[in-house]
Formats: sequence, C-alpha cells, structure tokens
Amino acid sequence: MIARAVSLLTLLLLLSPRSVMAADEAAVLHLIPSGARRGSTVEVLLRGSVNGKDSRRAWTSHPGLVVTFGKKNDRIKVEVKADVPPGRHWIRLANEGAASSPLAFVVSAIEEIAEKEPNNSSAEAQILKSRQCVVNGVLAKSRDVDSYRVSLRKGQTLVASMTANTALGSPMDGLIQVVSARGFVLAQDDDSLGLDPFIAWTARRDGDYYVRVFAFPSKTNSSIQLAGGPEFVYRLTITTAPYVDFTIPSAFTGKAPRALQVIGWNLEKSQQTWTVDGKTQGVSDQYFHAGWSNTISLKRVTHSSQVESEPNGRKKPQIVSLPVTISGRIGAARDRDVFSFKAKKGQALRISVESRQLGFPLDPVIRISDGKGKKLAETDTRSASTIDESITWTAPAKGKFLAEVRDLFDHGGPRYSYRLTIEPVVATVSATVEKDRWEVADKPLSIKLTVTRSGGFNKPVRFEAVELPAGVIAKPVISEPKGATAKAVALVLSRKPDAPARGSGVLRIVGRVDGVKDAVTVATAAIDRLPDRTEHLWLFLKPAAQKKKKK
Repeated sequence: MIARAVSLLTLLLLLSPRSVMAADEAAVLHLIPSGARRGSTVEVLLRGSVNGKDSRRAWTSHPGLVVTFGKKNDRIKVEVKADVPPGRHWIRLANEGAASSPLAFVVSAIEEIAEKEPNNSSAEAQILKSRQCVVNGVLAKSRDVDSYRVSLRKGQTLVASMTANTALGSPMDGLIQVVSARGFVLAQDDDSLGLDPFIAWTARRDGDYYVRVFAFPSKTNSSIQLAGGPEFVYRLTITTAPYVDFTIPSAFTGKAPRALQVIGWNLEKSQQTWTVDGKTQGVSDQYFHAGWSNTISLKRVTHSSQVESEPNGRKKPQIVSLPVTISGRIGAARDRDVFSFKAKKGQALRISVESRQLGFPLDPVIRISDGKGKKLAETDTRSASTIDESITWTAPAKGKFLAEVRDLFDHGGPRYSYRLTIEPVVATVSATVEKDRWEVADKPLSIKLTVTRSGGFNKPVRFEAVELPAGVIAKPVISEPKGATAKAVALVLSRKPDAPARGSGVLRIVGRVDGVKDAVTVATAAIDRLPDRTEHLWLFLKPAAQKKKKK
C-alpha cells in the first residue's frame, strides 16, 4: 500500500505543470562589483538570484556590455568591450517570468580592485599599490569599517571619491577619512556628492596613510551607530593620478571645436586644456578623456555656451543673449554673479542653476530683478530633495532684467562652480507609467500613461509601442490636447493567437505628433532605489489560463 502511494506521488510530480515547480526569481538588488574596467571580463556576485537556466537573459544599455550566465543563480559574467565609454550603464536580468529593475554598472578606464577582508583596522588595512584604482567593496555588517593603506610623498595630492548612494542606490550615508600612521584623522568628508563623500588631501610629509570608509544608514533611525549590510555596496576611487573636478565652460554645442580649461588635481600642463567637438561622446552627460581617473559632468546644448567674466556684480552685470548656458564660479565669500538680459513682455523664461547635483558645495539662490535692481522673484526652496534651484518666470514688461546667482550662506571658493541656464519656456509633453515591469496573459493588458503637457503644448499625441516581445501587439492610442485623454490614456496590449506560452522582453512606448519625424516623448518609469527613470520597460507573457473541459 505504501509503495503504491509513493509511486502515485512520484507520477504526480513528474506530470505536474511548471506552475507548481520553483517560482521564477529575479530579485536582484545590487551587483558586486558594480562596475569594471573597459576591455575586461569580471565575475559578478548578485545580491539576489536569477533562476531559470536556459530561459535567463539580460538587457544592457550598451551593446558592448555582454552578460553570460553560468551554473549558479547568483553569479554572472560581464564582458566590457574596449569601446564602451566610461560612465554609468545599466543591466537588467530576467527569465520568462521575473526581472530585476535596471541595475547600475559603472565602466571605468582604470584598474579595478576587489575589497579584501579583514580590513577593519589600520593593522589589517588592504595595501593599495596602484596610484590610480577603483576599489569595489561592501560594508557587509553593522559597524563595519574598511581600511586601505597608501604610500604618499610630501606634496602629493590624494583624491578619494565614493560612489554608493547617489549612483548605485546603496542605502548608506558614507564617510571617508584620511588617517595618519599614528591614528590621527587628517581629513574627513561625508556629504560632498549627495550622501557620498569626497576628499582631496595633500600630504605634508612622506609616509604611509590610511583611507578609512564607514557609513550611517541613508534613512536615519534611533540607533545612532555605524551601519552596514549586504546592500551597502560602494565603489571607491583612490588616486594620485589626474582627477578632474570640472571644466570651464562646463557646456558645449558641438558645432565647432571648443577648448575647455580643465580644473582638478595632479594634472600635467598638457592635461589642463581639452578640445571637444561634435564627435565627442559621453554617457548621460558624463564625459571622459584619456589619462583621467574619472568622468565629469559636461552638458551638450543647442544654444549659446558662455563663461562668467568678473567683475559682474550688481553695478556691472555681464550682458548675455538668450537662450544661454553660463559656466561660472562664486569665487569668494559674499560674491554675487549678475547677468543682464533682454526679454519681451509676457515672455516666459526658465532660469535654472546646477551645482550641488554636480558635486559642488554651492547652495544656490536665484534672484530676478528689473534693470534698476528691484527684486521681482527669488528662489527659496529648501529641502532634502531639492538641492539646486530653478524658476519659471514671466517678464512683466519689455526691457532689461538681471539674473543673480549667490550662495545661500554667502560662502564661496574655487569649487563653488555652477551652470546657469536662461531659456524660453518650450512647449513639451512627457509620459510616465507607474512601474517598469508588466505582464500580459489571456486577457488584454491596459497600461495607464500619465501625460503631462507644459509650455502650452496643444497637439494630439499618438502613443505606440515600438519595441515588444514576440507574440504581443499594441493598438496605438491618442491623447488629445483637451478633454478626457489630455492627461491620461490607456495603451492596450494583447497576445497574438500564435504567441508563445511564455516569454519576456523590452517594452518601449513613444509618443508621436503628425508631421514630426522623431518621437516627441518616451514613456518612463522609476528605477528602484534611485531617482533615475528608464524608458526600457519589461513585459512578460504569462501562460493563458487553461479552460476547464465540460464533463
């Protein structure tokens, strides 16, 4: 009797459908390491796992990133082709029924090293022999401290820069210290790059020094102690080689070659100038030049790019023509940079300044006044989520007006760099969806597109899917400038009769306007744990429900 029961159970297991087998998994929070040197291949540990054997697949934001899967569900290999530009790229891991959110993967052009434990104290510090490297580490447990030993000569400048919370989404508020051999803290930083730290420090004597990193949680709690955990992933650049802070100007058009002044540390004279042109390519406004240890923010614009020229205070403002992006610095305490421009009555302008989001200490304030100096508008936003300033302002009359940039606390210095843009408000439209992963089964899937029109955009927009997994179709839908569809529409996806039972792939939705060649907008969704958004959504085909047979 027992033997018959066991045989029956075995038969049921063999005949059971996939639905009662192991569920699809692709819950990956981080990649370790979270980057690699171009021209290399690395084994990457997943903070999570992706099952499915041959059904596993990967999407990457650059074709030069090639992902291969092995026997282990928590390991992948990433090959970085030599032509992949340095900067932050994205990898999504998936199988037929689950997918990760896009995961940040940073490509560099310098040596990459793995953190080695134990390295909590100076006595156990990991020795770094390279003068230009990125350490991929994890503050793996509560109160974890990672220490690295470097040898410096008198007058040599050490740069240590962490990438963790801002670019990788690690839930940490990191700190960096430079410590002497006797244990004295010589330099410390915590929030120069958002919640990520940055130090540039010059040695006063020859010797061994220690770079020490630790963290608090990014979301404060009542513990008031050092934090750590499997998700406290970081990349730490440690270098005495060329490290670039910013360029002057920090914007270019690409229409003609433009010589940029390069500002940073450990730069040879030949490295203090860089010429860019239309062929200069970057990754999401991050650019790299041979010999550097890092990428920098450089903005490609379609209008004039100018450089602030002192003196340009309230008594002698610098004259500019719109639209324009101005690269400047609040070079000293109580400095005010003032720019004079002309505007027509009723002309709507957007004035924005970028600084803290670029890693600089300026806490910017924008003031708009008339030609006589009477204040018309001033920004006063102060919150953790708004670190730079922008204002939409309408000229009350035809004439000359002044745009002023200063620091909230009247601080200033060589690194108080900013990028100020003054431009007419442009009619635009955007679209968002509530999540980046969707599934369609036997019933059609309706995806709500939230449509935002600004600057007087008043044209019908036709939304359509331009990338879909095999076996799925989508009927275009139109958002009219007025009425029920002006602010939201539903794009309906359904499976074809001959669609495969299961599958997954990229879903991309664009908005088009009649008479315009290119798409006017692409629908985006939030990326987990980061402020970034992605236009490369993911769609699953789920098995159609089995119809019950009539008895």
